[in-house]
Amino acid sequence: MQANIGGIVPLSTVDWHGRSSIVLFFNGCPFRCPYCHNFDLIDRKNPVDLDLIQKRISESKPFISAVVFLGGEPLMQVKEVSEIAKIAKEKGLLVGVHTNGYFPDAVSSLIDNGLADKFFVDIKAPFEPDFYLKVTGTDANEKFGEKMIENIQQSLKTIDASDAELEVKTTVFPNFIGSEEDILKIAGWLDKNISHKRKLVYVLQQGNGRNAPDPVLKNTRFFEPREMDQLAKSAGSVLKNIPILTRTEEEGQKEFCFKSS
Repeated sequence: MQANIGGIVPLSTVDWHGRSSIVLFFNGCPFRCPYCHNFDLIDRKNPVDLDLIQKRISESKPFISAVVFLGGEPLMQVKEVSEIAKIAKEKGLLVGVHTNGYFPDAVSSLIDNGLADKFFVDIKAPFEPDFYLKVTGTDANEKFGEKMIENIQQSLKTIDASDAELEVKTTVFPNFIGSEEDILKIAGWLDKNISHKRKLVYVLQQGNGRNAPDPVLKNTRFFEPREMDQLAKSAGSVLKNIPILTRTEEEGQKEFCFKSS
């Protein structure tokens, strides 16, 4: 079996905070987010034998505790992801999956087979069809936007009902996605629909347009750290007793936790 791989990072400490991991980037994605910093992986073809991937995991094994799948969108290749996850599990490693949530059946399959320990899910915008279509760069009608949202919500609820950990991330850009109203809507959905909040982490990622395919976003300013702090406070006004993280180029990662009164 071969997987369509965009790259392998033998040792990373930033793709699953608190763990060292080997990271596999999978080519292909159903979205065309205008700020995507890995947009060159969307249509790339690079078949790699699983034997070679297993060798790379074995070489990293003395230094890591996890295998992380990134993209692109790894769950477009769920059979290949599953086989690699089995290899990781046989070596006693944890498995983390970064996903846009569009493939709920793939999420269910990994969970049902005990092949994922943590999911990192992007909620790219409030769950409104037109907004989601815009932020994902998807040229489709509103019904597709509704289906997209239905799939992502199903993935989140499936993860919530499992033993897997859940980290949700929203990448924010001024005048595009990330107003206080946007963040309140996303936080409100999480508060209402995620039952096992003890395992939930919400991340606000400072958007960086330097490598964006969209020329407008490429030249847009970043949210400043103080603005990111304010967005965290907005999320925290709804999400109580839950870690809320900001990640910025200037200050790295900061953690907030707003206690219920």
